Amino acid sequence: MIHYLIIGHACDEEQTWMHLMFNDEQPDEYLEKKFTNHVLKELGLLFEKEVYIDFIIKSKNSMVINHG
Repeated sequence: MIHYLIIGHACDEEQTWMHLMFNDEQPDEYLEKKFTNHVLKELGLLFEKEVYIDFIIKSKNSMVINHG
């Protein structure tokens, strides 16, 4: 199992993150598209807003994410 932690933000919005797991490695373009769609949906935006990827962290081990 491969874990991905994607950290980024939409233009003029707070930084956010998304954790994804896959059996195989995924291309960055696919991960960026998933993150962009997730961010725009969470913000309730029906139009395109620029979304920036700050980090993509990949691990073969489980990740512990501290929200606090």
